[in-house]
Amino acid sequence: MLRGYANQNIISNAEIHRILKERGIFTLNQEKEYTVPILQTLLLSPREFEEVRNSFSKKEDNEKAFSREINWATNETIFIPEILSADVNDYMIRSLPTCELKHPIIFTKYNDNQNHLIAEFTLYRHDRNKSWFEQTNEFTGKVEFINENGKGHIRITHTAPETKDLAEQIVKVQVNKYKQRGLIHQDEKPRKILFSEFTNETRFVFFYRLTTHLDTDYFTCENIKDISIKPEDDANLPDEIQWMDKLKKILLSGDSLDKKDFMKEKKFHKSLVLWSMDATYSYEYLGEKGKITLNLGFPDYSSKVERSEFEINISQFSTERSLDSQSKKKLKSKILSEMDRQKTIVYNRFLEYLNSKK
Repeated sequence: MLRGYANQNIISNAEIHRILKERGIFTLNQEKEYTVPILQTLLLSPREFEEVRNSFSKKEDNEKAFSREINWATNETIFIPEILSADVNDYMIRSLPTCELKHPIIFTKYNDNQNHLIAEFTLYRHDRNKSWFEQTNEFTGKVEFINENGKGHIRITHTAPETKDLAEQIVKVQVNKYKQRGLIHQDEKPRKILFSEFTNETRFVFFYRLTTHLDTDYFTCENIKDISIKPEDDANLPDEIQWMDKLKKILLSGDSLDKKDFMKEKKFHKSLVLWSMDATYSYEYLGEKGKITLNLGFPDYSSKVERSEFEINISQFSTERSLDSQSKKKLKSKILSEMDRQKTIVYNRFLEYLNSKK
């Protein structure tokens, strides 16, 4: 049983090596074929096994972020102590019966800013149908409310479907509280970035601006490496891209895909549906440097099509200098939030661009 537990992909070689070192056992090779048999021979005390189990049970997906715009009715501070707690107990019982919250949902000031509130939460998901070592997994999420002189932003970061659903409920609860206080108009709704808001041509423009048109020194796009694209239904394709005819989905992987004719030539864009791409950036942020690969797009396009919402997640992340896992995780999360903020800037300028064309 311990062998099957330790050989899970979510458990790194370094974690097993650390546990052995705490028992005074040092190995020259950290590969599991050497360390797992040694771990199997140990007679662990209940306390020791609990430490091992807690270390192994934390399985977190990559953080994914999306944001919505909302107008505040006034410029009053949104930090109101009596409405900072979001009651989601009934929702948890009704909609997430296999999950439990690690702690209550409480909004706090972010960097002591009374107009930037954040609620971070942790969900434990229990699945009794799986092996004993896979029955409990831990996922995190957070919700942010921001007021910038009446312009509002709601940012959601999630790591699993359950944390996404819970975050949506938290937003719903808090928006209703602010409406009752008169800080948000009754008919105001958070505005999503939906697939349906774009034509085929303008969707290419939006992706282009996110990759090569960012107005920031934090990120520099170096490569477009993966794209998801397909020909428009019943479209008469130009001769140069006739090879795409009859293809329902095209997943291309490579380097500098933005240099391909069908990506850079505007004459092709009307006939093509682009919904996702991976872009590699170099970054310089909070004194750290490195590279990230971002997945940008509409991840639910295949199932929701027009109602699919734009989302960002980091698929690869590296730092120039060595950081401990906790510091690296915090940096990664902050960079994701910053990239989502840049996306909002790009989107608002994109809307101004569209309005100027009318």
